[in-house]
Amino acid sequence: MNEAREDIKAIKLANEEAMEAVQEKMNNAIEEAMSSTAQMIQALKRRNDEAMNITKGELKITKEELKNKTDALAGNDEVLKNELVASVKDIEALLLRAKDVLIVSSEEELREASCARICAGTTKKGDTAWVDWSGVYTDVDISQCGFVTIPTITTSLEGSGYHYDSTGVTSVYDLTTSSFRVFVTDPSTQTGSEANTY
Repeated sequence: MNEAREDIKAIKLANEEAMEAVQEKMNNAIEEAMSSTAQMIQALKRRNDEAMNITKGELKITKEELKNKTDALAGNDEVLKNELVASVKDIEALLLRAKDVLIVSSEEELREASCARICAGTTKKGDTAWVDWSGVYTDVDISQCGFVTIPTITTSLEGSGYHYDSTGVTSVYDLTTSSFRVFVTDPSTQTGSEANTY
């Protein structure tokens, strides 16, 4: 009887050791697969970053290729697949944005089109803070736009009359990431309060 118990203990111990060995092999295989998948994801991200740097019409990776890579990388792991699908959607949105915005020149070093920012605003007709000068000028605050480099500014003059005689309307001075100045001269306008009436 004791011998049978010892045999059962030995079998149980052997089974536990075998289970631990199998578990260790499974953990190693999972870790190796995750590492390989992470490397493949990084390679895919690098390729997509390179695609973002090329101009409209020259994108090297298509939506189908991204889906195929997602399917290949994800396999049966639904969580990883969902994460990859979300990443692909983000990448597709960036690719679409890169197609819509094309930066051909800049005051500073060109940046990726996906980093472009468009900001619009007004100094409000009749309430512009004009400063008297040989004509008038105003400083325009663009700090809320959050520009990190010197932007390209387009200005115009809006009001009720006499714009055809004004000069300087589109000339931008002292441009920074947070403000710029516009000087306007007009034969009929001598002061800021007069300028606000037009």
